[in-house]
Formats: sequence, C-alpha cells, structure tokens
Amino acid sequence: MSALAGIRLQHGGPFGAAVVRDGVIISCAHNMVLHRGDPCCHAEMNAIQQACQALGSHDLSECELFTTCEPCPMCWGAVQWSRLGRAYIGVDRHTAAKYGFDDKVFYDEIDSKAGHYGIKRTGYIPNTSEAHNPQGERVFKNMVDVYDGILKEDVEQFFKDTTVNRTMRRRFTGKGGEQVQSAYKLVFDREAQLRPPPSGADDTNMEDHEKYMKLAMAVAARGSKAGLAKERECFGAVIVKDGVVVAEACNCVLSDRDATATAEVKAIRAATQRLGTYNLEGCVMYTTAHPDLMSLGAVLWSRISRIYCGVTQQF
Repeated sequence: MSALAGIRLQHGGPFGAAVVRDGVIISCAHNMVLHRGDPCCHAEMNAIQQACQALGSHDLSECELFTTCEPCPMCWGAVQWSRLGRAYIGVDRHTAAKYGFDDKVFYDEIDSKAGHYGIKRTGYIPNTSEAHNPQGERVFKNMVDVYDGILKEDVEQFFKDTTVNRTMRRRFTGKGGEQVQSAYKLVFDREAQLRPPPSGADDTNMEDHEKYMKLAMAVAARGSKAGLAKERECFGAVIVKDGVVVAEACNCVLSDRDATATAEVKAIRAATQRLGTYNLEGCVMYTTAHPDLMSLGAVLWSRISRIYCGVTQQF
C-alpha cells in the first residue's frame, strides 16, 4: 500500500518496504527520490532509517524487512549494516527489469572482481550530459571512476592513530589483539592494487586533490572526536563541483541512530539538498577510504563522476 501511495503522490518509483519486529510494524516507507530530490531515498533505505530512529538504535537485528522488490546493491548494503535478521521479497530484480526497472549495471559493478570501478551504463536512455535524444540511441557512458592513493601515507597514519580510530584500538591492542591482527593479515595478504589519477583525467592538479583529501580527513577527525560514529571510525567525505566544496560529512551512524548514515551517504544527501537535484553528475567525491557496498550504490545512483580515495579497504 505504501508503494501505491508513493505512485499516486508522484514521490518516486513503485517500491515499498516495511520493517517489522515481533509482528509489530516499526516503519513503512516508499520510494521518495523525486519528492525529496535525494537518490538515496529508496523504499528500503527510508524504512531502515525510520526504524532506526523509532527504536533509537542502528542495530535492527531483531527486525525483519518486507519489500515489494529485490533491493538494489545500495539497499542490500543498508540491510547488512542495520543487521536485519530476514528479508522477504515480493519480486526479484529480473521481474522488475521486464517493466523498466533494470538495475543490472549495479549488480555487474558489484560482481566485478577487478577491484576498481569504472563501469559503463548501457541501454536506451538519454545521455544526461547532452541534449535529450528522442530516437533513444544506445548509450555507452562512464558511471564512475575511482582513483586511489591521494595522500596515502597520511591517511594510513590517520587510520592507525588509536586516539582517533577506536576500532583499531579495540580490535588490535586489547586481549588477543595480536592474534586478531595476524588473522587480518592472512585475509588481506595481497598488496592493494592502487589506481592513481591519470594525468589529464580532469582539470584538477594533485595539489588540489591533496587539499580536498585533507579536508575529508579534517571532517572525519572532527566527527571522531565528537563521537558521532559507532566507535569513532575516521571516515570522512567531501563533494566538489567546479572547484567548490558543496558538501562534507563524516560517519554519523551513532549520533543519528541511523545505519545508513555513512560519510558518503551523508555527503550525497547534503549535496543534493544544496544543489536542489538528485543528479550530481559533474561532481567528484573525496573520501578517506574506498566506499562500502551501500555507499558505492549511493554514489552510482547520484551519478557522481569520480571518487578519489585515500586508502583502499585493504591498506
């Protein structure tokens, strides 16, 4: 019913979701991308955010999700972060694709084993960077490029600072910490394959890249000091358009009581509000670490063209 209401109100696509605990509906939401001008406002993201706020916790492990359609990768990431116990789905993504809602490009991105992003969007859709083509010619277009190693050494030291990163201190400096650290090294035993920005990739020089990365680190440090994240994790993100910072954010999962409040998602939400559009094409993002599954999905939906990262997930 929520999905139907969303369609009648012209809030977004025909998708609805509900979070239930012990037979009681905690939240019920529909897609509101068009209404709020926010590419993150999928039904599942909205329902999870509302449930977290209603229960006063980012942990929904005692809850279940009911959704009209198989979640996109962004929403699956939100399901994982919120620790939902079960998800009940109406139709799968292949059925949705038959009726014009094809998220294949996102699943292809997640399935990629290359370790870097740089996929192509294909299909009979208008190229939003050019005039609309009424003939609907097939479009091949970069969705997002991700580059690594901006101030890599500085960002690594930032993450290793246990006065800032309490997750590092809890996992590796307490009882049994050495064994845990050894296990992590076995899991992440291969050298991270960095993809630095190529010369001529855009009009931004390395000095500017480093300036924006320092800003992302400063935002993360402020959030960590204020205790906004779950364990003061040092994640920060900055969005820039035409050389102007339009949004900055840190991880606020703890302070917002919201499992979806990662630095990247918060920055995207802030940028769309400031610019008055859910389409952030032409913007670039600087983030202290590679985005997680949910945040990457949000980046793809927002059409951000490039991401510059300090470290990979396995630095």
